[in-house]
Amino acid sequence: MRHLLPILLASAALSHAQTASIKVTSPDHYSVSLDKFEVVRSGDDFDALALGAKVGVGDDLRLALSYAGASSDPFDLTGATNVEVEATRISFGAEYDLAAAGGDFTLSLAYARTSGETEGGFVGDAFENSQVVLGARYGRELGAGFSVAVSAHHFINNLEVESGFAPGDVPAAAALLSRYEDSTTSLGLSLLYSPTRRLSFHLTYATEDALLGLANADNTISFGVKASF
Repeated sequence: MRHLLPILLASAALSHAQTASIKVTSPDHYSVSLDKFEVVRSGDDFDALALGAKVGVGDDLRLALSYAGASSDPFDLTGATNVEVEATRISFGAEYDLAAAGGDFTLSLAYARTSGETEGGFVGDAFENSQVVLGARYGRELGAGFSVAVSAHHFINNLEVESGFAPGDVPAAAALLSRYEDSTTSLGLSLLYSPTRRLSFHLTYATEDALLGLANADNTISFGVKASF
């Protein structure tokens, strides 16, 4: 991850295409993205990959679909139970662009469902989390293909521990619920680089868990690439 910015700068030097004026929210009809996430938590850091696709259904409206897979480090859920979490998340929603002086402003609304399984002290289904995600983002061009964006996402969680999780271990089920269930708001700052109109890279720092939206995270660092058509 520490090598990402030099790679982006090298891409700029090697690019033979003339960099056009590029909106932070791409005006193209289709886009696909691949992102790597590192969610920093106390004990149970998550590494994740996310695939996304968007399609325009009007000048200012897009539909969005994403899939993510994440895995945590092993951690002590309770003194007697050590586990690691494998999570999958599917999200679909819409984004709407608004005119903003000097930049692009986007509102978003999504529904997501995350399924969690554990390995280690207990192997099997652990939780289901249904979410509504409200988002807002403002982006502004810096020049030479670079742009910056700030964002806020509020995750409204409805997390339920599976009835078969850790049978007979009430403290483990309560600890899992307490660890992840609260709704949370994540604030983000992104640096983006677009060597061409069709391709962009980003490096993003966010408070809280900006991918799964699980409570009690410290921050999220992500980087990725998007192609537009």
